[in-house]
Amino acid sequence: MRKFLTLLIAVSLAGCDNESGLEGPDAPTQCDNNNQKQYVLDGLYYWYLWNDMLPPGIDIADYPSPEVLVQEVTQTYGPQKPEGGPLDRFSYVGSAQADQQFFGEGKYEGFGFSWRLEGPDMRFSRVFLRSPAFLAGFNRGQTVLRLDGRTIADIEANEGIGTVLDNDTVEFEVQNLDLSTFTVSVTKDIVTINPIPQYQTIDMGEGVPPVGYMEFATFISTAHDGEDGNDFNDVFSAFIAAGVEDVIIDLRYNGGGLVGTANL
Repeated sequence: MRKFLTLLIAVSLAGCDNESGLEGPDAPTQCDNNNQKQYVLDGLYYWYLWNDMLPPGIDIADYPSPEVLVQEVTQTYGPQKPEGGPLDRFSYVGSAQADQQFFGEGKYEGFGFSWRLEGPDMRFSRVFLRSPAFLAGFNRGQTVLRLDGRTIADIEANEGIGTVLDNDTVEFEVQNLDLSTFTVSVTKDIVTINPIPQYQTIDMGEGVPPVGYMEFATFISTAHDGEDGNDFNDVFSAFIAAGVEDVIIDLRYNGGGLVGTANL
């Protein structure tokens, strides 16, 4: 399995400053909407992984904002799935403040779960502790039957699950592992991510060093020095004290993040 780290270049459009320290287009001297759109388009031509697919002469007047420009340009000209539709789900424009809050403090505004499709079923793959989803009774492995009264199949055939989950409040019909169901409305709030939700040592038998296991949720700076005691220093200190020589790092649901965290 190959894992990719996303290099996020935080650009403050509010001040039109390029503080990334990387080569690229110069920040505009004026910060009106057109200059922002042109700066973002120039950035796509310069940094975008599939910039060779972008045609010359894209007209910024066709897009009302930098956010819409990035979304529509990448989904129109970026890589496409064999069965149709855009392959690029990761390109977007966001505020530098939200970027710093997520990668610097491990916080974001949302429901507090991650999910995946398993065939036609939408299942929770992770629920963050003390999040709105956690307080609503959501758990890993549960199946979501309906969102706002609509089946997952209907939503996927139309606007897609992500579009529905963009709403601030969503009604969920959820099926437990014992096949019982419940319905609850959940509203987004500030969610704090624990980058290392769990770790343990595994006894391999007499005369064999134990093996360390850690689940790594995302590459964010709170993994360097976390408040809950689950940061790299704490985890690997415990492994060393237990005589661990080999470590399993579980990245199955990791969404990428900071290169500096990967280096650590």
